Amino acid sequence: MSTRVQRRIEKQRRRYYRWNNLRAMYAAWRLARDPGATRFVFLIGDAQDNIAESERRLGRMNDPFADPALEALWQARFSTLPYDLDALGKLPPDTLGGAYARHMKQGGFRADYYRDERPRHRMQFLRQRMRQTHDVWHVLTGFGADEFDEVGIQGFYAGQYTSAMAAIIAAGAFLKSILRARFRDLEKHVDAFCEGYVAGKRAEPLLAVKWEELWEEKLETLRRRFGIELPRLRRAPAVRALRNAA
Repeated sequence: MSTRVQRRIEKQRRRYYRWNNLRAMYAAWRLARDPGATRFVFLIGDAQDNIAESERRLGRMNDPFADPALEALWQARFSTLPYDLDALGKLPPDTLGGAYARHMKQGGFRADYYRDERPRHRMQFLRQRMRQTHDVWHVLTGFGADEFDEVGIQGFYAGQYTSAMAAIIAAGAFLKSILRARFRDLEKHVDAFCEGYVAGKRAEPLLAVKWEELWEEKLETLRRRFGIELPRLRRAPAVRALRNAA
């Protein structure tokens, strides 16, 4: 391939990246104004997945699909139906499924809040899987559902794999606290992200775990098996309640 053609392709790629980054920045701004607007979370993820897939194919980022287990999920186009909260709620509260069902019902969350779309490429497949298991990870990591713990779970994601979306959401939270001169909130946001990041780095790789096969396992057993450390700076209310009930 000639140098001229290479330069043209790279120029087109950079234009494509700028467009997707602009979409992500707009979504981050809207999300900072309304943290509950999940459609903007989806927009950030979709835009950044396009860039990440391009860089992954070029070998210019750490490829999460270098893990044979995750690659096997992609090859099988692994997918499951939305989780049955009523069925899971019948499990003991100290199991993964029981704790997850209670977390969802107490928060008024839906198990099918995400768009179930056929992924076009690997990074979009990974994003779809992360959306489906997002609240499973909340329960496993001990991060609750307020805006600070949401930043904490993004830090955990970033510790598990290179996630531009996690960085953008965290940066949006930091910026919101700064612009509103809420420096105590800024400290809590930074603490949550850093604590999540360190915990994510220290834990075993979780991206390819089929949690649907582990619903009946004890939550504490799974945390020990995968090396998941609970947050120490901010104990999530749901975790405290679960411990008190045990």
